[in-house]
Amino acid sequence: MKSRINKKWSLIHMLIAFVVMAGYGNSEETKKAAQNQAVGARQVQQVQTAAPAATVLPAAAAKQSAADDIAVSVDGKILKKSEVEKDVRETLHSLKDKIPADKVKEMRKKIAKQLVDGFILRTLMSNEAERRKIGATDKEIKIAIDEIKENLPPDKKVETFMKENKISREHIVLGIKVKKMVKQDLGKKAKPSQKEISKFFDENKEQFVSPENVHVRHVLIAFAEGDNDKVKAEKKARIEYLRNQLVNGADFAEIARNNSDCSSRNEGGYLGAIIKGQTEKPFEEAAFSQAINAIGPIVTTEYGYHVIEVLERKPQKAFPLEEVTSKISSHLEQKNREEAFRALANRLREKAKIIIYEN
Repeated sequence: MKSRINKKWSLIHMLIAFVVMAGYGNSEETKKAAQNQAVGARQVQQVQTAAPAATVLPAAAAKQSAADDIAVSVDGKILKKSEVEKDVRETLHSLKDKIPADKVKEMRKKIAKQLVDGFILRTLMSNEAERRKIGATDKEIKIAIDEIKENLPPDKKVETFMKENKISREHIVLGIKVKKMVKQDLGKKAKPSQKEISKFFDENKEQFVSPENVHVRHVLIAFAEGDNDKVKAEKKARIEYLRNQLVNGADFAEIARNNSDCSSRNEGGYLGAIIKGQTEKPFEEAAFSQAINAIGPIVTTEYGYHVIEVLERKPQKAFPLEEVTSKISSHLEQKNREEAFRALANRLREKAKIIIYEN
């Protein structure tokens, strides 16, 4: 089943939204979180697109005083230009090896805009949570931090992740409050009806199909840049020698662990399940045509020489509605929450006095 149906609603979605809006999220873990749980970022983009425009004043219109250091004012709460500039510098520094020189100016403006937009959204949500008298308990905060921890690699500490991405306790508290406000606004409308679930299933049946796949393992003798015909011939002889060992009953996993140039050697050459379109054409053709448990002929791809063994083959399977009802329900609930979040943000912007001061 396609992964877009499997994404669940959680606090980290909102948290990532605020982090993205603030112009942070520079580590690989944050990028992966934003990709694997893209709801927050998508919400932000939609809110920005649909939101009423703020008042924009040229700097000359402000009084020649401390007001010159104001980047944006939201119902009287201000973000200073000096704060924006400091964060822009820090972000650019962290990305210095990833931004082409001719793109720095463009990126500077983009980061500054993200910081301003993030401040506006956080301020609006904070003020609304205060108006509604919505808080966050220590237990709720701990649960939220634990949830972030669950989405990190085993060797990454949550404290390190939060420090690297400038996620504060206040961000987490605000995420909890926003989630509560969205829940309040939705009421009983959050859960979809069986009719809505059935309608979604009928209109998206292609999403509920598991394609034909094969479980394979292989041994790879890899090509290196600059290999000449003589070197390739030596490598061909080596893969032929290894294949003969396998045909004569040698342990495949052991041969792979000791000889393969693929990282899958750590798993005894096991690549898991593959579907058509995922691998090089010669590899795919062999994997989908070989007999199960047979040692196949040598296969040549741009990566090198392979010996493949097919462990299992599964045909395409269409899932019935009964098996995917809960996942569709979760997906539609998530969609309802996204829409409620956007609607809340837009309502708050319409009522607020927002002034953005140009440079």
